[in-house]
Amino acid sequence: MIKGNFRFLAIIVMVAALVSAGCGLNAPAPKPEARRVADGVMVEGQAVGGLTAEEVGGILANLAKAKDVPSVNAGFDPVTGGIIPERPGQRLNIASTISKLMAAPGGSTVAAVYEPFLPDITRDTLARARKLGTYTTPVLDDSPGRLANIRLTAKLVNNTLIAPGQEFSFNKTTGDPTEERGFQPAVVFGDGGEKEQGLGGGMCQVSSTLYNAVFNAGLKVIERHPHSQPVNYVPPGKDATTYTDKDLRFVNTTGGRLIIRAFTHDEGSKLTVDLWALPNA
Repeated sequence: MIKGNFRFLAIIVMVAALVSAGCGLNAPAPKPEARRVADGVMVEGQAVGGLTAEEVGGILANLAKAKDVPSVNAGFDPVTGGIIPERPGQRLNIASTISKLMAAPGGSTVAAVYEPFLPDITRDTLARARKLGTYTTPVLDDSPGRLANIRLTAKLVNNTLIAPGQEFSFNKTTGDPTEERGFQPAVVFGDGGEKEQGLGGGMCQVSSTLYNAVFNAGLKVIERHPHSQPVNYVPPGKDATTYTDKDLRFVNTTGGRLIIRAFTHDEGSKLTVDLWALPNA
């Protein structure tokens, strides 16, 4: 019995010793002090000495907004139809930069870690694309205003990406023909079919050329309107006029992404529009 009491008293003494040492159940464990960047350390012209990793991360996040460069997809040249190479982007690797800063000696200047990255569509992507449909029309009226409008409209349509199942709208893609956007007066058909001057004359040659390329590609056309009078750059029944209340719309029914190529060539005497199926990978 005496031996049992002795053990009980020993346990009480041990618990009391732990409590007095700060290890009791009600005493919080001391937290390690956060690591900080050494004094006098600089990155991209900013002083970060004495800051924690979390504080540095906030500074670098703002730096990334100013320094990151977006990538630019490869595309088709609106004049020659050739491939324009992609432009790689650049993004700040915040985690790697923080690691360098935390390990840097006092008074040092640390170079931020930037990583290049490619856009979604590269020159190789376009080189592997498959042409689904194409059509070429002659530019028979090459008056300065009309030719300028054709070139501008082709440029607006050129390199348009169409996702699987997505609807393409010519009017939404090209927007309103205004002087502020660079459109010029040229011959258009009036409400009664008479010829008159109007901003954007020549846009319908682009929409008609596109319509025939879409038809040749076998895509589903959901809106198309003929001109009030025959036009001389496509056969009868092959035109597609566009206006405020008239649009050319079709749907990408291929199951893959499409890209439009639209360009004037032979010094502006011809207009070609193609539809290309992009590779899946």
